[in-house]
Order: sequence, then structure tokens, then C-alpha cells
Amino acid sequence: MTAVDRIETPAGPVWAAVRGGRLVWVHFGGRPLEGRRERLPQVRRWLKAWFEGVEERVPLEVEGTPFTRKIYEVVRRIPRGRVKTYGEVADAAGRPGAARAVGAAMAKCPISLFIPCHRVVAANGLGGFGGEEGLTLKKRLLALETP
Repeated sequence: MTAVDRIETPAGPVWAAVRGGRLVWVHFGGRPLEGRRERLPQVRRWLKAWFEGVEERVPLEVEGTPFTRKIYEVVRRIPRGRVKTYGEVADAAGRPGAARAVGAAMAKCPISLFIPCHRVVAANGLGGFGGEEGLTLKKRLLALETP
């Protein structure tokens, strides 16, 4: 059973979903994933810590191809306040030249913040960002991470 919660954060409200003790979805704005609405105290603590600059290893349940999961692993290792280009992520994931595939994986990223897709940028600028606020939200998240 999937449990969902709407949580206020410094960057706006997010919907989060947990299944079997693992985070499966974090999304700014919009509608929730299907599931039982309930307060998720552990997720609230994880989000609070994230916005306070403490990055914990949150248990995630991520679906996708082996390459997509590798991309997400690489992105999880990008330090707070830093960015990597789509090409750099592709290189680190073992697929030089696959920047577009990285962009596609970032567009489908189900767990923002904990797979910090906002830290992945284009070689010539910010690139894209999903969600209702798009690049405005990406800029806000990057600004929150900059000391």
C-alpha cells in the first residue's frame, strides 16, 4: 500500500509517497500519487533535514532501466551547492555522449530533492526542469543550496 502526504517546505508544497518504508515519489505542487492519505512523520523529518542542509541517505524505491538507475545514483552523489552537466552525468554513468538520455531520465525523475535533478544543468545554461514552476523552482532550489 502506498501512503501519501502533502508537506509544506521552504520551496513550496510537495507531495510525497512511501511504500514499504521506502520513498517512491516527491513532487512539487500538482496532484498526489494514488494512495492512502496520511501524515508521514519520517518523510517530514527527511524533508526538514534536507532544507536545513543535512542530506541523509533516504531509502528510495526507484524503477527504471539499469542505465536510468545508474544515472540516478550518479545524480545522488552531486554535492549540495554544486552542479553537473547532462554530459558529465552521462560520462560518470558510463555512457559518454548520452546527455539526451540523462535529460530524459531527469524529466522522469520521480523523487526530486533526494535524487537532486535540479543539480543537473545544460552545458550552456540551466536546462529544463519539470513541475508547475519549472525553471523558477530549479533556480530557487539551487539558491537555497548556495551558502
